[in-house]
Amino acid sequence: MDASQRAYLERRHDLRVRRRRGAVQPRPITGFAFTGPELSGWTLYRARRDDRHAPRSIRTLWHRGDPMAELLSIDLWECPSTAAATDQLVEILGNIQSDAIERKRGDAVIGDIEFALDDSMILFQRVNIVVFIRNAGPKIVGVGAVARAIDALLVRLSGS
Repeated sequence: MDASQRAYLERRHDLRVRRRRGAVQPRPITGFAFTGPELSGWTLYRARRDDRHAPRSIRTLWHRGDPMAELLSIDLWECPSTAAATDQLVEILGNIQSDAIERKRGDAVIGDIEFALDDSMILFQRVNIVVFIRNAGPKIVGVGAVARAIDALLVRLSGS
């Protein structure tokens, strides 16, 4: 992504990283892995971890019921810092081909920063982790409950 597109997305979604001198940074979350039982009602169909590139990533596919109908793609990036996670989030936003995605605000936000397209796609950041959840099958299913479940796991890992 070029610098002007990055600057546009950071302005549009108010994502300029504001670092306060002396501010305590949250402890990074490390070693997260999907093993299968994390998402009640869903079955882990495929998982691929990539530790060769930065940031580390886990790409998964989950199904519920008919494996060819209700599919979710869940990608997770483990970044070295909160600032790096925000950069990763902006990179993903730049690759989404829709202006309909919107930043969520208020008390019900999933993670520290959340973007959503109705309830069919959610992108969020919790400390140094970025999670992208989207439908991958012909039947559209809500992803909000799945995003909240993953965020609850991340909160436990972060000690927040």
